[in-house]
Amino acid sequence: MSGPLSDIRVIEVCDELGQYAGKLLADLGADVIKVEPPEGSAARRVGPFVKDIPGQNRSLNFWYHNTNKRSVVLDLANKPADREAFLALARTATVVLEDQRPGALDALRVGPKVLAEADASLVVCSLTPFGQDGPWAQYASSDFVGLALGGPMAMNGYSASDAPGAPPVRGHGDQGYNTACHFAIQGILAALMHRDRSGRGQYVDASMHEALSCTVEVGMPYYLYMRQDVTRQTARHAAAQRTEPWLFTAGDGRDLILFGIGRDNTSWRKLKAWYQSEGFGLQFDEPRFDQPIARQAGRGSPEAAELYAETARFIAAHDAGYIYREGQLRDQAWGLIRSPDETLGDDHFWDRGFFVEATGEGLDGSAAMPGPPYHFTATPWELRRPAPKLGEHTVEVLAELALG
Repeated sequence: MSGPLSDIRVIEVCDELGQYAGKLLADLGADVIKVEPPEGSAARRVGPFVKDIPGQNRSLNFWYHNTNKRSVVLDLANKPADREAFLALARTATVVLEDQRPGALDALRVGPKVLAEADASLVVCSLTPFGQDGPWAQYASSDFVGLALGGPMAMNGYSASDAPGAPPVRGHGDQGYNTACHFAIQGILAALMHRDRSGRGQYVDASMHEALSCTVEVGMPYYLYMRQDVTRQTARHAAAQRTEPWLFTAGDGRDLILFGIGRDNTSWRKLKAWYQSEGFGLQFDEPRFDQPIARQAGRGSPEAAELYAETARFIAAHDAGYIYREGQLRDQAWGLIRSPDETLGDDHFWDRGFFVEATGEGLDGSAAMPGPPYHFTATPWELRRPAPKLGEHTVEVLAELALG
């Protein structure tokens, strides 16, 4: 077994909210045992499904979020023997990760309090929508609700000039759940470091609400320090005052995002020479454009307005691919706006081995799936197994405990 966490075992009791945290640990080499009820995790019922046919082993969403895990079915709600099996499993583990409603596992006498009493070295992490206490602790939530209440949705949407009266827009792709999982993982890894030094485990109480409320970029500091709300802007950061657009349409109809146009003098000289070599931006030689602050978006300067307007004209006169390549050659952080099929066809991803082949029920052959976002020299990332079928490893795991 490979991976920097190959010496730890994790017991996971998670549905949609916490399953990505378990995946991150499993993909780093941990032996993650996913404990599911007889009907399976609710995450198995989240589409899309292979060939649009629902089934407990056909969810593509589940496949991605549960790589390298083993599935064990235990009826914790109804069978005392299964609760004993769960506690026995926990005694073999380093970490227990759960995302059930606060108090739900405690009511079954398999929760964090019982686990801590049985093994003081165990790290237990509960990831919930609003944390274990406080007036909202028992409130229900979802990724959508989390993004709304946490604040990110207020930052995301369209400028009034583009879509008057447009409401906030949800960033799709389980961003709320996944952000919460990243924070939970930070807590777990910190607790493991403490355990390595002291031999003592601890309880990690992770809240999606709090994770999202501290990832609202400029929105929170503007309000905390200046009591000022930011406004949404199309395809760029929300801001306290309107900034020039960063979204441009090229002559072939494709769109690009251009970040940081002329922010420093070195890149400005390259950009200016490029524009002028093709007959654009001839006024940029005037001294009023020399200082970066005059060219900076969001300050309301006439120079910035001219720069962005001329950039729009320049891009409209060329194909998007040309603008992207030539801009990058001049150290500009510019990029094409791609469709999913274009991303999947990107040679750069394939050259780095990013995509891996997934297999599963109902799939003829295999399909590409995102793989490792990092490379380790000593402990290589490995897709040891695809997402498990429901209960696929129950007999195997219980046999390891001599409980089968």
